[in-house]
Amino acid sequence: MRRGITYIVTLLCIGLLYFGSLYVVSRPSALCFNTVANEKAEFLNQDSANRMQAPLSENAQDNNKPEIIVTEKEDQLVEDTSNTNFSDIEYTVQIRPSCESDTLKMKKEKAVIVILVRNNELQAMRRTMREFEDRFNRKFNYPYVFLNDEPFSDEFQSAMSSMTKAKIKFGLVPQSMWSVPSHVNETVMNQQLADYASRNIMYGGSLSYRHMCRFNSGFFYRHPLLDEYDYYWRVEPGVSFYCDLDYDPFKFMRENGKEYGFTITLKEIPETIPSLWEHTLKFAHEHELNTTLLRFFGDPYGGYNLCHYWSNFEIASLNLWRDEKYQAYFDYLDKTGNFFYERWGDAIIHSLATGLFLNKSQVHFFNDIGYKHDNFAHCVDDGIFGKCMCPENTVNFDNMWGSCLGLWKNYAEQGQQWDFRANGDQILETGQVLNRVPFAKS
Repeated sequence: MRRGITYIVTLLCIGLLYFGSLYVVSRPSALCFNTVANEKAEFLNQDSANRMQAPLSENAQDNNKPEIIVTEKEDQLVEDTSNTNFSDIEYTVQIRPSCESDTLKMKKEKAVIVILVRNNELQAMRRTMREFEDRFNRKFNYPYVFLNDEPFSDEFQSAMSSMTKAKIKFGLVPQSMWSVPSHVNETVMNQQLADYASRNIMYGGSLSYRHMCRFNSGFFYRHPLLDEYDYYWRVEPGVSFYCDLDYDPFKFMRENGKEYGFTITLKEIPETIPSLWEHTLKFAHEHELNTTLLRFFGDPYGGYNLCHYWSNFEIASLNLWRDEKYQAYFDYLDKTGNFFYERWGDAIIHSLATGLFLNKSQVHFFNDIGYKHDNFAHCVDDGIFGKCMCPENTVNFDNMWGSCLGLWKNYAEQGQQWDFRANGDQILETGQVLNRVPFAKS
């Protein structure tokens, strides 16, 4: 009898400890959610007249101050984007609450999670956000910047705010970053859109897709909401994350001199970029660039091999794109009009830029981040006690036809010399000089 009583008491103690620990662990998130829900209801009852004007430079740095939502005040079309100071654009700043009081206190990098998304992608974004928080950000609480070419709905803002303790800013993409520039002939552009659509090329007839690619190629890093950051992680609605990440990838990037990180590298649809490689080589000649990574993407004899890093996943330095060398490259490409006449993607632009300006040691393959976008996945099998779990029906793309990961792993760590001169000369590591007259600067 005594033994039975002791057994029952022991079970009761274990049960109390278990359920008590669950309460303690879950309480901060519940408190944060209730705070957001209550403040959301109060926010919806406020009249729009309570909105206030404030310059972005006055954004609060105090963690106890409310978070902000930023939307563009007026559509201001800026034709010459190369000379535009986007910090001069006026914004409406709407005050919203923050759950920062529950954020883990730790020294973090000046880094941000960047998400370009629309209101109608809310459900896909919620699923991705849940995985991203569970796998990584609930431990590190890096801030989010959500961007949209139209105002975010209250429903979208509230849904995202309820899923994280990290700071969130919602921003509007200025029309100057999401419009057809004046140097593009819209008649020719519409003819090209129709032609691409008739050939059933993916997104071939979409003008919105071209705006997105141009924005991600030459403007996102110039958005005022990113001014305070040095690194970013690009996330898109609908993607999946399969591995627990227990270290800070931004800290890893800084400490190891990395500028760009990827998980998937694959071949592009050749019809989308018929002239991009030639324009890139012409730029290299005009600026007399010395490269060691460009030959991962092609060579003087065979041309472009179509390989690129898939930019829907990027962990990279914002200063890589802010550098005047990259800005000159983007401006050169943009003046061709081929973001609209052809269908140049930001993944190709970013990839070729790493080939022009970086060496292999500055680019990192995040093998330990399981990831899936559309039907392409990088899966990690680290055993039954590992940190990764890919669905059984998800095929690892790493070694399939169309993947460039094998080429990346076999590419020499020191790279291969490929230097360019204004007279058309191309110099290889053997000392061989090839003269390419068509690239000679006139």
